[in-house]
Amino acid sequence: MRMGYVVEVPVIEDDLIKQMNRMRAWLDHRRFEPSSFTLSYVGARKGVHVFFASEAEAAVFAAELGGMQLASPNSDFVAA
Repeated sequence: MRMGYVVEVPVIEDDLIKQMNRMRAWLDHRRFEPSSFTLSYVGARKGVHVFFASEAEAAVFAAELGGMQLASPNSDFVAA
């Protein structure tokens, strides 16, 4: 289990590699270090969950990449 902030970024499966590369480049450029990435399928909706220790980093990442913050610091997460 981990504590932290999760951002879900919607993705299109046909373009997943390009979208992941864009996320990684953005994170590297800003020197943000999320703890992990997981692919999420909820019905027809697909997304990448990016786990952060920092609320500020999660918020900036979500705003810049069209994501949505899903978690609070009091939530437990289990990465798949």
